[in-house]
Amino acid sequence: MTLRSPLSFGVGEVLFSSEFRITPHDVAAWERATILGGRDDRPSFRPRFERPPVAGSPVPEGLILARALDAIERSSGLGGCKIEQTSSGKLRALARVGIGESLTSVATVRHRSERPESCFLTLVLEIRGDGRKLAEVEVGVEVRAPTPQRPHPRDWQSSWAILNQAA
Repeated sequence: MTLRSPLSFGVGEVLFSSEFRITPHDVAAWERATILGGRDDRPSFRPRFERPPVAGSPVPEGLILARALDAIERSSGLGGCKIEQTSSGKLRALARVGIGESLTSVATVRHRSERPESCFLTLVLEIRGDGRKLAEVEVGVEVRAPTPQRPHPRDWQSSWAILNQAA
């Protein structure tokens, strides 16, 4: 994977994700976090969360958007850059997105604005499944530069020990 700068994304560029699925446990965790947040002081809601929805059930719109953006971020098209959602429009569902369905997302850069260390993009995000477009939304994201990975000191020590043994 080649590293990219946040400023390297151009208007009209298309970003593709790999295949992803939304599981029943993803939906249960999403609903729990939405209702309870970081607190677990509402015991009356617990029985509802202990029974996750079954495959084929509809997926909440917020979860669809979150997973689609996550899939775009994990793809090699971002070159290690991190994205953070700043705004989103209304998700326009063309067909129902079901739990367990094989999905992909395609994002097209519609607008770009720059700052020294980051870039703001407006993306048209399409969620696709079974070769057809299931949903579409316009979303604003901030793109940040990839953080360089520094080797752990132990890695340097083990490499140094190997070199000394060879000598």
